[in-house]
Amino acid sequence: MVASFSMRLSLIPAMRLVLLVLFVAVSLPCSLFAGMQEILDGLKASEFRFARSGSEVPFLPAGWLTHQYYPDASFEANLEILPDAEVQENATSLGAFMPLSVQSRDMVLVGVDLSLDRIKVQSGPFRDQDVVRLTPVAAWMRQVNRNNLVAAFAAPIFSKEVRNGGEWGTGGYAGVVGLHWRSDTMQWVYGAVYENSFGRDRFYPYLGLQWNPHPRLSVSLVIPWPTITYAPGEDWILQMGISPGGSSWVSRQDRYEVTESFGSWNLAAGLGRRLYGHFWLVGSAGLAGLRAWQLGEDDSALRYEAKPGAVFTLALQFRP
Repeated sequence: MVASFSMRLSLIPAMRLVLLVLFVAVSLPCSLFAGMQEILDGLKASEFRFARSGSEVPFLPAGWLTHQYYPDASFEANLEILPDAEVQENATSLGAFMPLSVQSRDMVLVGVDLSLDRIKVQSGPFRDQDVVRLTPVAAWMRQVNRNNLVAAFAAPIFSKEVRNGGEWGTGGYAGVVGLHWRSDTMQWVYGAVYENSFGRDRFYPYLGLQWNPHPRLSVSLVIPWPTITYAPGEDWILQMGISPGGSSWVSRQDRYEVTESFGSWNLAAGLGRRLYGHFWLVGSAGLAGLRAWQLGEDDSALRYEAKPGAVFTLALQFRP
């Protein structure tokens, strides 16, 4: 059980990075940021195939400022001798992802995500934690032929618990992913991801599909987070899906260092409104499940688990 839960937590950042790479192939239109005429001309002249080019559903965010709020939750330890903990969490993320160079069938992309996860302990044996995480991403994509695209990416991750003077922890991800167009409205997603988490190595498969059965409807069945997006009009979107949350870092406990993880899986429904041009304001509310605070990564890890609780998200997004 402990090993299984640890694997689910470690999958969270890996899946995020895969989505950062794949969203360009799935949904990038022919207008990105103002003043990038050379990139735009390169995209228009390239042989890259964009799945949502004929859809009325707005494209996935190329830039974002997101805040998530988790109200107080009660966490119970796997060791009965330890008291329960009451924890509140606020997580803020700022990031962007965009093409750096576009050729006929090749594209180089760069991105970065900077996040601050503030974990406030209302009661219990832990201290408050402020975790900063920086994730630069570089990716290369190739349109092999009309129906097949492959991509490779690498992303080092630097994390630090700043409130209590923690040390910088380093990890990283690399992967090879691909898309296969079964039709103009359906694409298969496949690949594999390598993770180095504070010295531990893991490999994960990646599988799913993207389906656009109607110009106003997009269904993503990428494991493990299905998402459904509906656009009732050009200035509104309705969305429901599952998404991960959480952080991992290295903390110092007396004279030794330990890896800590704080994560969840969120089922939420939201409403988005176009503010101006490509800028959107999106809010959602839902249920956070599989929440846990874990110290260590092996079978002897100390783990606190919480019952499902509420999660609220507000995001400012740039959707090209």
